This record gives sequence, C-alpha cells and structure tokens, in this order.
Amino acid sequence: MIDDVVAQPVHLRDALALLREIELPHGDFPGGLVVCGIGGSGVAGDLAAAIIGPRARRPLQTVRGYLPEPWVGRGTFVFCPSYSGNTDITLEYFAAAHASGAATVGLTSGGRLAELADRLGLPLMRVPAGFQPRALTSYSIVAALHCAAAAGAGPDLREEVAEAADFLDDLVREWGPESPADSPAKSLARAFRGTSLAIYGNGPTASVAHRWKTQLNETGKKVAFSSELLEADHHELCVWGHLDEPGSWSAIFLENRADQHPRAVRRMELTAGIIADTGAPTHWISARGETRTQRILSLVLLADFVSVYTAALSGVDPSDIELISKLNQLVG
Repeated sequence: MIDDVVAQPVHLRDALALLREIELPHGDFPGGLVVCGIGGSGVAGDLAAAIIGPRARRPLQTVRGYLPEPWVGRGTFVFCPSYSGNTDITLEYFAAAHASGAATVGLTSGGRLAELADRLGLPLMRVPAGFQPRALTSYSIVAALHCAAAAGAGPDLREEVAEAADFLDDLVREWGPESPADSPAKSLARAFRGTSLAIYGNGPTASVAHRWKTQLNETGKKVAFSSELLEADHHELCVWGHLDEPGSWSAIFLENRADQHPRAVRRMELTAGIIADTGAPTHWISARGETRTQRILSLVLLADFVSVYTAALSGVDPSDIELISKLNQLVG
C-alpha cells in the first residue's frame, strides 16, 4: 500500500498518457458534467470539481445513486468510473444515462462495465488491474478533469496536472517512508493515535476532508468523520463542549488559504481555538503548492501517507476490506 502512495505522481503521468489514447464525445453540453461513482471513484469527482473551482463554466456534479436525475439527458456529459467494473450502482447509472441520451463515458480495469461499454459502443478508459481501488484514485481525478474540459465545464488542465506530478515528487521524498521520524505525515499519524477524528474542510478542502475520512477509515481502520465548515459551526460545534472524554477526539482543519475566502479561514481559526479550549487536540494542516491543482493534490497525498502510517502504528493490514467484500457478496 505504501508503494502505491509513493507512486501517486507516476499514476498522474500514466493517466495523462492514457487520455491521449481515447476519443471523447464532442458536442454542446449545457448540462455540464455528472460523475457517478462510489468510494474512491466518487471522491475523484468531488476533487476534480474542487481543482476546477472558480474556473468552472458549466455545472459539475458528483452523484452516488442508481438512477440519473430527471434533467440528465441530451446535452449532459456523464462519466462513470468503477475500478472493478462490477459496482452495481455505477453499472445501472451508466446504462440509464446512455438510454437518456447523455454522452456517456466509463473508466474501469475490466468487469461488467467494460463488457457493457463494448456492447453499447461507448468510450471506455482502461486502467491497470490488480490494485486496491482507492490506490488509483489519481486516474479517476485526471479523467474527470479531462471529461470536464470535453463537456465545456472546465478548462484543459493537463499541463497543470503534469506540473503537479513533478511537485508531488518532492513531497513524496519529504513525507515518504524514507523521511525522518518527525516528518509531517509520520508526526500526524502518531498524534492521532488513540483518538477518533473529526476532519473539517471548507470550500475547496471540503472534498479533501472527505478523502481524509475515507482513507483513515479504509486504510487506517480508524473512526473518522468529515464535516464542512462553515455549516458545522451552526450545530456540530456544540458537541465539543459535552464530550465525556474531551481528549478522545481530535479535530483536524484543512486550510487552503490561497483558494478559500479570507472570512472563511478566519472562522476556521476561531472554530479551532474554541475546540482546543474544550481540551480536545486540534491540528491545523495547510495545503502546499503554487497552483490550485498542486494545493488540492498535496492534501490528498498527505492523507494517503497518514492513513498508511496509522495502519502501521495500529498493526492492522491496510489492504483488508473483509467487511466491504462481505456486503458486496450479499448485494450480489
């Protein structure tokens, strides 16, 4: 698993190369881009939207359901990533979106999605097989960005992604397994030990907070939840003053000052201070990089490293998904 995290810059470059081999639908798509995916595939859509941010020219939406919304049809571009190709939700959405007249594109390593795309004659991006799905989220992010550009929903960001891959090379050396014991990723994993986690994001870091949560859940086997500020300030904040054991929960704040509203950052700072005053450990984590893509992906990379180090400290297998597999078997 740690090798897959270290390879994240390579995955970005491989995804860019893969895009050169596929022809996407052309046309006018006033409905913008809809990404249908679950798990790492779904969060890829959210992260792509965060990367595009104020550069969006048409709607960008991630959905996690079986059936397309009533407005999805001709004039809408639909991207359906499923690493295994056997996710029932994505399969049903893919077929229904195509039937509605939407321009439909898939991404998978194989499975029934590949068979369905071939039967319907629809574009399909093939990614390498044999990985944990969450380890190849970078492919889905790059593909979602490319689909957004094809749909006229965002600019062509391939050059920015390539620059981000080079930037992440440096962060891999700074945070990776050969880094010092007090490097940021290793220090955070130690600091979180023994506590459950509440992870807060705002604006462009809201989807990143969700990625932190899912990686710490699935890879680190750790209880973690994510919330979006400033919404959580209007209800969830009350909980922190009434914990039976204030030190049993840690709060994490993901800051991307260059892309967040100054007043939002100020509210995050005040929220962190109030939670710290209750006796709960708080951690302020800042994005790195010169471009919006670099800043978002730096936080994603850090989450992936911290989650693997969390698993190592707890002595658990980061690849174990026994209960998820059991549920998928029951669904059939």
